[in-house]
Amino acid sequence: MEQYAYVASVIASAFYLVASIRLLRLSRRTGERAELLLGLYFGLSSIYYFSYNVPSLLAFDAWSPSAEWALEWIYILGVLPYLLFIRSVFRQEERWAAALVGICSVLLVTGTAMGTLDGQIVYSLNNPWFQVQWMGYTVPCIWMCWEALLSRHGAQKRARIGLCSPVVANRYLLLALFGGFQCLACLADLSFAADLDGNQAASLLSGVLLGGTEFASVGVLWLAFFPPLFYSNWITQRAEVLSSPVEE
Repeated sequence: MEQYAYVASVIASAFYLVASIRLLRLSRRTGERAELLLGLYFGLSSIYYFSYNVPSLLAFDAWSPSAEWALEWIYILGVLPYLLFIRSVFRQEERWAAALVGICSVLLVTGTAMGTLDGQIVYSLNNPWFQVQWMGYTVPCIWMCWEALLSRHGAQKRARIGLCSPVVANRYLLLALFGGFQCLACLADLSFAADLDGNQAASLLSGVLLGGTEFASVGVLWLAFFPPLFYSNWITQRAEVLSSPVEE
């Protein structure tokens, strides 16, 4: 089951890299900040997932604790632009959103820095700083899911009167699903941490959660950023049917 999770994470890293390149190119062409921030998040996540999982998949020796913490910093640095992306897209003018970005950033940096300095095991419930760090990257996933659902509700209303493309409205749903699947991946981290502490019963759960959520995350991102023509046509036709008046 662990091998399944490793394979899923490596596949996810490849897709995240493709999405990152596409978004960074789009940002360079349009000058938009949102695409730049999300592209950085996917790019750093790709490096982290690939570097962390490939040695385990190939049965190489495990990373040293110092190397694991170095990799952890790569992921944490990726979550920071993810936080800024959520705020810039959904709550750019809200002060509480800026405060939430600050709180999560402090949790991320503090948990990672203190865990590194204390020489703790990265994923372990016996590491008190793991829980601090975990809160720092779990809250953004919950936030993304919530904001995308709210935006999708408004986009659906605009789509019914022709002010928004049904494909764009659907993209909010896909981003909400991505946030939701990443929340489940964060729960898998807790299970994985329990497994490392000797709870073998958590091994199956962590493998299923982590592998399944990574595959699901790749699926919804593929539809969001690289929608095939048949899918876009289906979304458009479905919206037209739902918005058509019913003849009595």
